[in-house]
Amino acid sequence: MSRTELNVFISVLFIVAISGIGGCAVVINEVELNPAGNATKWVELYNNGEDDVEVSGWVVSIVNTPWIGPMPIPEGTVIPAKGYYVAEGSLQWGQDYSGYVTLVDAGGFKVDETHLITDDGDSDFTFGRYPNGVDTDQKSDWKLMKATPGSQNLLSVRT
Repeated sequence: MSRTELNVFISVLFIVAISGIGGCAVVINEVELNPAGNATKWVELYNNGEDDVEVSGWVVSIVNTPWIGPMPIPEGTVIPAKGYYVAEGSLQWGQDYSGYVTLVDAGGFKVDETHLITDDGDSDFTFGRYPNGVDTDQKSDWKLMKATPGSQNLLSVRT
């Protein structure tokens, strides 16, 4: 590798490191596909990192092929370190209670995705990562729990 190529390589690594592209800490943290009453479906994102993350232009989608329910994140949205963002769906969406959720960044890269979730409870119980923000890409990361939009996921006894 020539000196010029090495300098370019080091520059690219530096840009990736400071831009937060490598090792994004934002995960899909909680999913409500069947809220009680006439409420909207929602998805909570959690930033388990030590730095704020700008998520402008990212898209959260509930997918139940062929249907897709996109929830674009508005410009200027920042999730603080250890903070939350709740994306809400539309009241016009049909009442299909199964699907998986994807999170795609502004560049079109998939940041996170859930397994297939089915919620036929018509209740305030959701599927959330437990412990909060844990992402091992296993179905066991997810637990049925009382809804906690915008705050820490907690296990509780169903009543």
